Amino acid sequence: MKADLHVHTCLSPCADLLMIPPVIEKTEMDILGIVDHNSAKNAPAFSKMKKLVIPGVEIQTVEDVHLIGFFTDFEDALKLTEIVYEHLPRLKHDHEKMGYQLLVDENGDYIGYENAPLGFPTNLTISQAVELVLSFRGVPVYAHVERRFGVLYQLGFFPNLDVPVAEVVSEEGKRKAEGRFRVIVSSDAHFPDEVGRKYIELKGKPDSPKKVLDQILNGEYTLGGVLDW
Repeated sequence: MKADLHVHTCLSPCADLLMIPPVIEKTEMDILGIVDHNSAKNAPAFSKMKKLVIPGVEIQTVEDVHLIGFFTDFEDALKLTEIVYEHLPRLKHDHEKMGYQLLVDENGDYIGYENAPLGFPTNLTISQAVELVLSFRGVPVYAHVERRFGVLYQLGFFPNLDVPVAEVVSEEGKRKAEGRFRVIVSSDAHFPDEVGRKYIELKGKPDSPKKVLDQILNGEYTLGGVLDW
């Protein structure tokens, strides 16, 4: 089964407004990780799709590093979101200047908007973000490690933390992460036509977020998608 585990929704200020369930459901992926900046509030709506959805949050740390937390339970992702909000700047988001942050239902109808500044870094350190994800039984993942906001790009090294998985975007990133992490690729899609451009292919037919995450931790997958990462 093909899994693209890094897909943004219309809640992320940098994502297209058509990142809504009826559009994303048409993609070829069997499994989708629904991951927005500093929030999981749209993940429940996407869970109504006829696809397996893994809830996630892409936390931006005080070092400007993106760390994804994947969860087996939607409630855990939402509870973590509330804590992450407490660590965001006390600013009201300007939707017209910085991008709309829209909440959506399973039919693709916009049902509200988020005023918390999701595109800003939290005051959480990488270590604190990792511990927060683990406290909700999540799996911490370094996002796009060698690209802007990736841990290697920002710091130049991998901190010695309890992070078992690294998402890469290039052969160079893959070489640097292999041997220390389970290495995955995903689209980091912000537009509908980007979903599935990179993915992992899981063995068998996992039917729950836990089984998907267990397979990743056990290395039971292959890398797929375009080769010019």
